Amino acid sequence: MTDPLDDSPPSTSSAVSAGEAVSRDRMAALADDTTFEMEMESSFQMDKIPPQAPPPNGTLPSDSKEGAFTSSCTVSEMSAGSGSVRQRRRVRTVDEMEDGFVFLEATTPDNEIEAHKITQNYMFGFKKWKSHVTKRPLDERSDIVKTLYEQPKQVKPSEKHSTLSFGNVFYAIFIGWWLSLIYLLVALLMLITIVGRHHAKFCVALAQYFLWPFGKFVKEKTYYELEDSDDKNEEGQFLLGNEIGSDSHRDSTYSNSLPSYVKKSNSDYWDQEDGAPVNSTKNRFRRLDSTGTWKRPSTYVWLILGCPLLILAHSLVIVLTWLAVIFIPISKLNMIAVRKVLLLPPERLRINKTSTFKSDDHTHSFEVIMCSYQSVNLYYYKYTVDGMNVILVNLLIFVAVTIVLGYADEDNKVTQPIVKFVMGLLAIIPLAYYIGMGITSISAQSSNAVGAVLNATFGSIVELILYVSMLVKMKDDTKICYNTLVKSALVGTLLVTMLFIPGLSMVVGGIKHSVQKFNLKSAAVSSTLLFISIVGMFSPSVFNTVYGLFVCQNCTQNMTTGNDLQCSECSQTFDPDSSFYTSKVRPLVYICAVFQLLAYVVGLIFTLKTHSHIIQEQLHLPASSQEHATMHWGCIKSAVILLFAVVLMSLCAEVVVQNIQPVLISLNLPHIFFGVTILAIVPDIPEMVNGVQFALKNNVNLSIEIGSSVAVQVTLLQVPILILADAIYPLHFYMIFSDVHIWSVIISAIIMNYIFIDGKSNYFQGAMLCIVYFMLLSMYFFAVDNTTGSCIPG
Repeated sequence: MTDPLDDSPPSTSSAVSAGEAVSRDRMAALADDTTFEMEMESSFQMDKIPPQAPPPNGTLPSDSKEGAFTSSCTVSEMSAGSGSVRQRRRVRTVDEMEDGFVFLEATTPDNEIEAHKITQNYMFGFKKWKSHVTKRPLDERSDIVKTLYEQPKQVKPSEKHSTLSFGNVFYAIFIGWWLSLIYLLVALLMLITIVGRHHAKFCVALAQYFLWPFGKFVKEKTYYELEDSDDKNEEGQFLLGNEIGSDSHRDSTYSNSLPSYVKKSNSDYWDQEDGAPVNSTKNRFRRLDSTGTWKRPSTYVWLILGCPLLILAHSLVIVLTWLAVIFIPISKLNMIAVRKVLLLPPERLRINKTSTFKSDDHTHSFEVIMCSYQSVNLYYYKYTVDGMNVILVNLLIFVAVTIVLGYADEDNKVTQPIVKFVMGLLAIIPLAYYIGMGITSISAQSSNAVGAVLNATFGSIVELILYVSMLVKMKDDTKICYNTLVKSALVGTLLVTMLFIPGLSMVVGGIKHSVQKFNLKSAAVSSTLLFISIVGMFSPSVFNTVYGLFVCQNCTQNMTTGNDLQCSECSQTFDPDSSFYTSKVRPLVYICAVFQLLAYVVGLIFTLKTHSHIIQEQLHLPASSQEHATMHWGCIKSAVILLFAVVLMSLCAEVVVQNIQPVLISLNLPHIFFGVTILAIVPDIPEMVNGVQFALKNNVNLSIEIGSSVAVQVTLLQVPILILADAIYPLHFYMIFSDVHIWSVIISAIIMNYIFIDGKSNYFQGAMLCIVYFMLLSMYFFAVDNTTGSCIPG
């Protein structure tokens, strides 16, 4: 069943065998436009279903097939209120049946840029991004989402909206009473000045309102006069038709805000049916402003004594309620109070209950400027600001706090190191999202070649900045084995992407959709590349284990032969200054690094050029989606945000690294466990969220691809880049991993490929992957750090 609260188009991905027939038709309801999509896999099933004639604009153009994949789709759309139905049929071709697998995806992109982004999601070397990079028309969203973007000024029937709720009581207890008290204190102050007595009454009325604003509305008395020709009067006020009602969310207020004599004498300007303005230049009316307000002494007394205190109080409420997310309706109410209500002349303000609402009284009209019924809306987690989720926007406050505390309080006089460390980790999360959004936005507006270069350059920038900062720190501080932390973080990222991200996605998707199918051919390509990359990553370690140096203790001479030694304690050692390393191991490290980079290039050529038909999904855009798209971030804006985010990421990473040592000492955790968990998980949080979102949309294929692509980037890009950086500037990073790392990664890769072998997933398989992941973490928790005083072993 489709989630009715999710307003984005669903995306379904599956891989089925050629001889397997689907036993029933699948019907998924779209949340925004109540669209029904039907997929029939076999021709005999389609014969049983009577054909439905598509509407004139409902048939999708059939593209020429590319390689072995082609699709035959018939689509007819139904938007909310249009009455037409969209159906999608997919028939397997002979080529697909010969290949043995078919890859189905019911995706209707909003425009060409979104289609390009979705296509890149299936390509090797590209970030898998769920969020939209283009603006979506609000009228195409669900009613719940539309409510989130409405301004709190809609007067609704009071009998349908109860104002007694837990959220409203919570507001009155924790915010309403002290905000009302501040208004009363300001009223007393204005009353003492005598000239401000009118503003004192103004404050008393608002004190009553903000104590319990629910079920009440604030209105402004407005006056109009006949306008002959000019679009603006001498005070610069816009005409009524240009000022009131320009916002689509206040159409009801628009017509009700006019006095009767305006409506009756301006029939050419108003539609007789619903009072909506029409394009006419006859008998226009302008709104009159009370310019005499600024000539009163009381106005300046109010602006100097009363208004600043109230603005400060409202600003505090705005910040607190905005950070709480679900209290954003209260934040919007206070924003209107700061922007408009506090600047109104007292005589133009009226406050009434919604049950007494009247549209006009023949001599003047009232414009509703504030009206609220509930202080809490649980669905504000879906709210976005400039294309970014409001929760991520709120997390940006940790970026500012981290930089200020990290560089202004280097002596730890204000805060403890563990506070700075936690703040730095929280700051990495939104910056990683902004970097990902910037990369995806530029890639969606560019060619695949440009997108591939951009993803290769900035795709791992978050982890590389953190790792390089730790390795540089090791030159000044040898008490902490930062190279051990870096290697543990690299291995931890592999474990997260191979076990936890696919496992969590399968659990969430399996609970909602029972059984999910994915493209086995695409998963096979990713798995092959992942195995090869693991071989290149651990080859120097295996070579050093077999042919490396050993250190033995408690040795005695063999009395029989007289030449041999018998030792009771022997252990392998690693010496970067030994001739064995310089002549054998280091050349092997460089050779493996070069071949790893070569494998990445070959993977790009394979998936983007020669065999793009295997990975790339063929998308068919209906005629209605070929309209011009409005980007959240254009190329220039995306580039600027990307660069700023990288700079801020560097500053925050430095703060994290500077405070790792006291955190490790205070927590008394093994370095290897600290790197595998905290340092590996935090930078991968965006991938976790995207993987779960794709699984909820029944597209577990991309959830698996997210894990595989990140793991491949770690082995084929991050490790070779660190080796190259060490060759240019000595960072003491040696690609020699301990046995526990090697076996953990090999076991994870084998289990992951075994579970993916049938092309299907459910919550049981996902739970098993998560259990294996946590068992490996338990092993790392009891691991023993190196106590020989050397930080070289990994």
